[in-house]
Amino acid sequence: MTNHKKVIIFQGLPLLWSFWDFVYLSGKNPIEDWYNNEISDRARFSFDALLKLHQNIQNYLEWPGAEKQMRGMLKGHQVWQWRIAGELQYRMLGAFHGSKRAVFLMGYYHKGDNYTPPDTLETALKRKKLLDRGECELAERKIKTNQ
Repeated sequence: MTNHKKVIIFQGLPLLWSFWDFVYLSGKNPIEDWYNNEISDRARFSFDALLKLHQNIQNYLEWPGAEKQMRGMLKGHQVWQWRIAGELQYRMLGAFHGSKRAVFLMGYYHKGDNYTPPDTLETALKRKKLLDRGECELAERKIKTNQ
């Protein structure tokens, strides 16, 4: 069928965004650790759904569940946040790095002013600075398609 002149194979739309995990030069991937060990199955499913949804939205300003203007110590550092549905107030902090490339810096949850882990904002800012200086590695986060 593929050799027939009138058959067009649909490859799907090209992905607009790629998503990457911040990885220390030692090889430690704190985002993968958070994903596998710190969040519930429901939150993991919600995070995967956000990846799938956001990958094809041209303008990141239209990403549902995203906060683009951070306050406090992250203000002015081009760090954004995703709200992830789950039993707790799960969040992911990230930054853009290159064309249509989003890098996840820190996964956490909070209730009021209590963050878990407690040094969430400081750690995210340190990782953002390492990213800006090229003193880290990136691991592409594969988007699960079986959901």
